[in-house]
Amino acid sequence: MFGLGLLKGTAIGLTGGIVIGMVIKETCKQMKNKKNYSINNNSTADTYEVNSVDEK
Repeated sequence: MFGLGLLKGTAIGLTGGIVIGMVIKETCKQMKNKKNYSINNNSTADTYEVNSVDEK
């Protein structure tokens, strides 16, 4: 019975660790995409302002 408990505990622990790791990975990916999106929008806005000043 001890061996079965040990195997169940190991399986549950590994499964939980893998799930938590995947959640953290996806969260980091979304944060990175959101950061890149805001940087791209800011650089586009800056370029537009510079171009509009040059055209006047």
